[in-house]
Amino acid sequence: MSRARIAAVVPCLLLAACGTSGSPTADPTPSSTTRYTPPPADKGPECEGDKAARGLHVLRGASASLPGGTRVQYANATADGKHRTAELAVGTARQTVRPAQKATLGGRAYTVSQICTYRVVLTAPGLPAPTHKGKHMPVWPTTYEGHWRLRWHVPDNGPQGMGAVVTDIESDPLRATISAAGSGSHAFYDNLRPGATVEIAGKLWKVATIDAGHMNVETNSPDFRAGYVDLQQLGDA
Repeated sequence: MSRARIAAVVPCLLLAACGTSGSPTADPTPSSTTRYTPPPADKGPECEGDKAARGLHVLRGASASLPGGTRVQYANATADGKHRTAELAVGTARQTVRPAQKATLGGRAYTVSQICTYRVVLTAPGLPAPTHKGKHMPVWPTTYEGHWRLRWHVPDNGPQGMGAVVTDIESDPLRATISAAGSGSHAFYDNLRPGATVEIAGKLWKVATIDAGHMNVETNSPDFRAGYVDLQQLGDA
């Protein structure tokens, strides 16, 4: 079993404060080969609840602003093969919710209309629906025949503070971690397997390919080859 993993400092990779291009100032060095037990794959279903719900999207690992300024985070997720649950956090308070459940967040009542591996959709009377920024950004991300390639530790930065970077690629089994910035928060998609879905820039993307490259050597070695993740565009989120 091989493992190529780096503990990335994601905000530094994505924000211009780290340099004019937002790129890391030094090449990271992959860790040595180790043996460990990989995390289990998600049991599914990928989504449960009202797929047509239009409400506030709280992305995995990210936080979103509720009316009044309270921020809610999609902190954790579980699935047993039939149903999904999500752990929502407001400050230090956490609660586990199921699809169609009512939840009080920041003193206001919301309906958990949908839970997916990559997002939770909250609805309430008067809550604005998402604007789908992807419709208004035809130049980012750059795709080829509907595919978007993200290379290991190479940030792809877009307008309005948006960006994405592959922070981790592992093998046996193939899986990856993608961090995506946008709308004042960071989504963190961990333990992605081929076929998984993520939401970035108001679009849904399927993990079409994970290439682990050859990263169990020093980055200055002639044998080093960085891995990448190919995302296939599915449509608006």
